Amino acid sequence: TVTGEIGLVDKDPQKSSVKVDIDMGSLYADEAKLKIHLKSQEFFDVEKFPKSTFQSRKAKKGDDFEITGELTLHGVTKAISFPAKIEVADDRIAVTSEFTINRMDFGIKYPGMADDLIRNEVVLKLNVAAVRPK
Repeated sequence: TVTGEIGLVDKDPQKSSVKVDIDMGSLYADEAKLKIHLKSQEFFDVEKFPKSTFQSRKAKKGDDFEITGELTLHGVTKAISFPAKIEVADDRIAVTSEFTINRMDFGIKYPGMADDLIRNEVVLKLNVAAVRPK
């Protein structure tokens, strides 16, 4: 479950901001055992850290936009930057992005087994469409 707010100023992402709240308890995985494991103390520790947030600080225009802000995950807040395609229309805004973060930077240090597929770099994919309230 993700909620948030976009403060769109003059239809210009460079003047605007976004705040996102993620209910970590809503985490989904195809396998029930994996879902339980990801919510455990070994990974996200959802009981102790039930919410993650992202607050943008700036958007810089290049070929695409570069969004910079603060991500709080697993009780750790770090500055991150990532590329994004942003499309603004009169009544909606759409954002798509794919980037990586290092889970170790956020204190998620589960080592896994010798042949596990667990990696330190985690791919995040965003596909957001927001409609302006009337």
